[in-house]
Amino acid sequence: MNQELHVVFGAGQIGPHLARKLIASGHRVRIVRRSDKPVGTPGVEVVAGDARDAGFAIRASEGATVIYHCMNPGEYSSRVWEEDVPRLGEALIAAALEHDARLVVLDNLYAYGPLQGRRTEETPLLAAGRKGQVRVRWAERLEQARVEQGLRYVAGRAGDFFGEGADQALVSPDAVRGIRKGKRPIALGDVDAPHAFSYTLDVAAALAALGEAKQDVEGTVFHLPVHEVSPRELFSRIGRELGVERVEPRRIARWVLWVLAPFVALFRELLETYYQWDGPFLVDDSRFRARFSGVGVSLSEAVQKTAALAHSEGGTMARAAHA
Repeated sequence: MNQELHVVFGAGQIGPHLARKLIASGHRVRIVRRSDKPVGTPGVEVVAGDARDAGFAIRASEGATVIYHCMNPGEYSSRVWEEDVPRLGEALIAAALEHDARLVVLDNLYAYGPLQGRRTEETPLLAAGRKGQVRVRWAERLEQARVEQGLRYVAGRAGDFFGEGADQALVSPDAVRGIRKGKRPIALGDVDAPHAFSYTLDVAAALAALGEAKQDVEGTVFHLPVHEVSPRELFSRIGRELGVERVEPRRIARWVLWVLAPFVALFRELLETYYQWDGPFLVDDSRFRARFSGVGVSLSEAVQKTAALAHSEGGTMARAAHA
């Protein structure tokens, strides 16, 4: 058994899957979360606390060879993000530096902002919205810490999640169960435009690969595996797996969000990133796939496994992600 300790911060949509993957690879694994509830994988040590506290983060990652940052603030709010994303980030930078551990960072694609064409890792970070700017500053801070403090980090940017544990996504397990029952899933923007989706188990496997990779990955950004498929096609493929002949997404137009934004906080926040759904949202993941060719499953397999969630009301892994 590999005695290296891998410490995962965050038990939301990805952290429990990552812990399970690392355990399967023979590592010692500790997961750090807000509560001390188990994550559904035998052998995973659970530590509870506030990861915004650098002292706690350092103590919680004692002995770590690799630290994984899979956390988001507890509220999808620009105000909360502006406060908590830097605090979480600085705490984990401090922990990685203290233990000379590699820091593997899970990130999203907000920092690029709206643009035409396919995003690569070299695309300038030009986001103008508040949450996008938070992500730009975080990317810049990681690189600053690498240059000035010797931080050994590698970042993986993922698309919109689907699959097991993606409880906060449009293509969530609840949406899949709804399709089975004949309900129309919710979608934003142009439901026929190709969009970069990331399958949750692929994201976990990709982060594990970055944590286990040779030293030359450090200081590099990778786009994690994506499937470029329209929301309508993704929902339709899931429907076909479930024997549902026709799935027609219920589209929420931008003007609806504008009208309801004064009354619904989530709608106000969604307006900033609605551009991701207004047309093609494309991402080049060839850098990762060239380096880690065996990581990630086909869209067909991801759809089959996602459709299978319709027959479950949420397993241990899914329930654990909420605490």
